[in-house]
Amino acid sequence: MSVFNVIDRIQELSPCAAVRYRIKRILKQEIDLELFDEFYNSKWVELLKANQLDDGGYGRFHSRNSKIKQKFPTTELAIDSMKMLDIQRGNFLVDKLCDYMDKILKNEIEWPDGFEKNKWYRSAQPLFVASKLSIFGSNCEKYIEIFNCWHAILKEAFADGEYNKDRTNKISQELLGCDIDGSYIGLNSIYVIELFSNMQAGISDELKQIYLKWLHHSGKVICYTNVILNRGFNNNFSELYKVYFLLSKFPYFKIDSTAITPVKNR
Repeated sequence: MSVFNVIDRIQELSPCAAVRYRIKRILKQEIDLELFDEFYNSKWVELLKANQLDDGGYGRFHSRNSKIKQKFPTTELAIDSMKMLDIQRGNFLVDKLCDYMDKILKNEIEWPDGFEKNKWYRSAQPLFVASKLSIFGSNCEKYIEIFNCWHAILKEAFADGEYNKDRTNKISQELLGCDIDGSYIGLNSIYVIELFSNMQAGISDELKQIYLKWLHHSGKVICYTNVILNRGFNNNFSELYKVYFLLSKFPYFKIDSTAITPVKNR
């Protein structure tokens, strides 16, 4: 069954405004003002508006506070909801959130989570923010600096056409102050993948192909998920979808019956 047949069946069910809005976004169709107003006042968006704090965030950014019950336990989860609903820049809700993330990166707003004691966290913190900010885009100088830093690590890691652990750790020590191979901010981290997928215009086609091939064949877990890509559909489907959603943004991506494979033409 094609995606268009699925969409037709959904539309026959007279779905709510949020679903109709998402369908039009998927089909790249114009959103009329009446539909957008209905969507923007739907319960899903109202939850995001009602729980957004004055500074633009939603409390802790990355790590939950188990002592406090919130509709959105972290800002990251609120961002994921916005991503799912496809609310974009130019909207007050999103612009306020992006301004909040810009200010965190510029150290104009205090990091709300506190800092963990492991040696990677100080480098991970701006990555967490930049990764989520990349969904919407930003001209913030600090954001661009973070991407350039991780891009430099990616280029050095694959300078010989294959992943090199020693090169990766050497350049990350120089730029981040810690080695990253085998850590939760390695190049197989979901946060790194998200940043690169949304900023891929700045990455060469050859490097993107090599990177996707390595992600597939390395046998490494995609950090912050339990997904191992060369197991294909023998992964938790929800987590696999999350990873595939990001990888599908690369032009050299194809899903076969068992796994992903980088390809030259789509």
